[in-house]
Amino acid sequence: MNKEKVAVMFGGRSAEHEISVITALQAIQAIDPLRYEAIPVYLSLNGKWYTGDALLNRQFYKNLPHTLSQAEEVSLLPDPAVGGFTRLPNQQKIPVDLCLLAFHGQYGEDGCVQGLLELAGLPYTGSGVLSSALTMNKYQCKAVLQAHEISVLPSVLVTKTEAIDSLESARNKILKSLRYPLFIKPNHLGSSVGISMAKDERTLNAALAKVFQYDDTALVEPHIEQLLELNVAVLEGEPPIASVIEIPIASKEALSYEDKYMRGGSKTTGGQSSGMAGLTRIIDPVDIDPTLKDQLKSEAIKAFNLLECSGVCRLDFIYDLKEETLYFNELNPIPGSLAYYLWDKAEPPLLYTELLDRLLQSAKKRKAMHYSLRKNLGFHAL
Repeated sequence: MNKEKVAVMFGGRSAEHEISVITALQAIQAIDPLRYEAIPVYLSLNGKWYTGDALLNRQFYKNLPHTLSQAEEVSLLPDPAVGGFTRLPNQQKIPVDLCLLAFHGQYGEDGCVQGLLELAGLPYTGSGVLSSALTMNKYQCKAVLQAHEISVLPSVLVTKTEAIDSLESARNKILKSLRYPLFIKPNHLGSSVGISMAKDERTLNAALAKVFQYDDTALVEPHIEQLLELNVAVLEGEPPIASVIEIPIASKEALSYEDKYMRGGSKTTGGQSSGMAGLTRIIDPVDIDPTLKDQLKSEAIKAFNLLECSGVCRLDFIYDLKEETLYFNELNPIPGSLAYYLWDKAEPPLLYTELLDRLLQSAKKRKAMHYSLRKNLGFHAL
């Protein structure tokens, strides 16, 4: 049997660049070598694309940009006739059957690369252009779900331009509908990049300044003091299915970047980070009310369908212990480590290699469906 050539695409011009590298290397190790040939394709911070075996070594990324000379530069043209990537400068083709996306954050997880792959005619894992763009805009994503009776926390958007023009006006806009303490985060990023809590004017100013280092829009919400974070993954299918639930464990009041990628991933002891798979967590907690578990899974699948998601997504919820209310928090269209750790304890268990196979075969099926649609009506109105 001929192996299908899979371009594992990762990196990107995002603050979550490093996490994307970890997710991709994990996937390459887990992909079925008897069925697929994995081809690493790295989008560097300078916007250039590279491939080659050097990309499989974690040390390569620690010595950037000097190590880029060890890889081969390629391009991805919006031309279906190419059928893959093009080597530079000799223009030789690298044929590809499928693309496994491992991007996180802007210019990769948000519909940008998905649009390029649509133009290139290459099947890819995960959600499409619209769904990716919508789910990576936290405010708009919540607005859609709230319109369909999924509970979300009240929120206020503040743009960087508004804050530069008048920080006082930006604060007044927030405090017109919200009260301290507040939780502030980038509207278009994940991985807990740029998050802060504010208890007064000084800390609010600092929190906004922190967000605007990474994003042009800040999302401000009330801080729930007695909360439980509950996450669940949903996998595309007929019908979609939900994984077991996890409770991520924060070292402070909210999950930080360090909690997700360094504390549990053994970075502090000189080891290698395991990405989201290394987060300290309780998987399938036995002391959560079964009714709450059922509600969370039901709302996660409902959100997955409403937002027209594909592949595997992780949906994060907040449970207000005082009010006993469940709120949708955010959706990760390409979750860290592809959320494989939430499936190997499911019933029946789904191992990472099997998960990747499902994602790739679903991508092929969606592409075949798109190709079956009539697109050429001829020229009759000219």
